[in-house]
Amino acid sequence: CHKTAAQQIGEKMDKQKNTIGLLNEHTLHLSLKNYLQPDKRFQEQEYEGYIADIKQDHEIIEIETRSFSNIRKKLGVFLKSCSVTVVYPIASCKWIIWIDPKSGELSKRHRSPKKGRPSDVCYELYKLKPFLKHPNFHLKLIMAEITEYKRRDGWSYDGKRGATREERIPEAITEIIDVRSPEDYSKLVDVIPEGEFTSAEFAKINRLRARYVWYVIDILVYVEVIERLGKRGKFYLYRRLQ
Repeated sequence: CHKTAAQQIGEKMDKQKNTIGLLNEHTLHLSLKNYLQPDKRFQEQEYEGYIADIKQDHEIIEIETRSFSNIRKKLGVFLKSCSVTVVYPIASCKWIIWIDPKSGELSKRHRSPKKGRPSDVCYELYKLKPFLKHPNFHLKLIMAEITEYKRRDGWSYDGKRGATREERIPEAITEIIDVRSPEDYSKLVDVIPEGEFTSAEFAKINRLRARYVWYVIDILVYVEVIERLGKRGKFYLYRRLQ
């Protein structure tokens, strides 16, 4: 008999749990961990009272697929004695498969019009702002083609708005962006204009949504890629430093 999507995903998760001994690791996280360090001897290492996703000698890799708030405490501890790279996946291309909440049947896969961009990390990265200048802190963005399974149980008439995300499956890596120094933070945006510019001008040229541009600019100011000057009318002015 054919298994429903819920059963298929559940069985896949059970296999992963049995393999790694964790109750909350999803496919995206596990796939990235195995990609970055296939040798399981270096995975899930206990260090200073916390579990590091990957630790080899004095190098730690922490993979976060959700909120950076989850790693702030252990990151503060790890950075005291180790070089730490925070890895964050972004869907440069996303496919959606809907799961019927009653029958468990799968919809056809369709491509989402939304495309993730490096600047998307800034909303989460702001939560780690005190660590960004630490010499042991590094960031790795993995741009990937991702298939997302969502249960059509949301509050809208078609059940899609507010729907539960069940699983994310990485299909292919399209680009890897390493941020290892303050000047590397300029890689998070398309372009930093020459001369003076306002936040609105910066948002337009980089195609940033208004609700997120503040986080991007604040981070770039903090790591001294740009600086804030005076004002032009009611708008602050900025210019590039690096």
